[in-house]
Amino acid sequence: MGGSSGATARMAGSASSAGAIHEALTALAADQPLPPQYGVSQARLGGLTQAEIIDVLVDVLCPVDGTQDGEASRDSAARALTDIVEQGNDVTDLDQDQIDQVVQTFLGNEVAHRIALDVGMAVIDKAPTAKVGQQRLEEMQSYVKEELAGRYAERRALSGTLDRQAAAQLGRDVIQDTFDVFESYL
Repeated sequence: MGGSSGATARMAGSASSAGAIHEALTALAADQPLPPQYGVSQARLGGLTQAEIIDVLVDVLCPVDGTQDGEASRDSAARALTDIVEQGNDVTDLDQDQIDQVVQTFLGNEVAHRIALDVGMAVIDKAPTAKVGQQRLEEMQSYVKEELAGRYAERRALSGTLDRQAAAQLGRDVIQDTFDVFESYL
């Protein structure tokens, strides 16, 4: 992936998607229209089930592009949105903590997917055994989730809320840190 800075650059779309998810969920929670670039009106979402709303959001926030990376992003977004709904929440009426949870889950899933797709075999091949390699992959994925939770808590304590740009920057920072910390595994 070209080192930690290369990985961060390559995953810039993930950070951008995190910002878009944050922006869309914040607009829905405030009962405001989604930004025009998404092409979705409130009326289009009216009467849809939670699962159908998730499908619409995934389609507009992480459009199909035919790549493994694109499919990983779509899966990460769908899982994050489904997780929050399975907790009994309405995806169109989330509070700030729940929106942050969705973005954190998305980024955690996204980085985990990318680690597996892009460096998984290198980590396993470099490890003394396949079992150790798998443990290292799991360690990287756990680190991402813990680091995201900590960074979100810090940013929220400082500023109270995050906007699209702050969520995207936070995603870029955690991706960079993850690959800085675990570069020796590659």
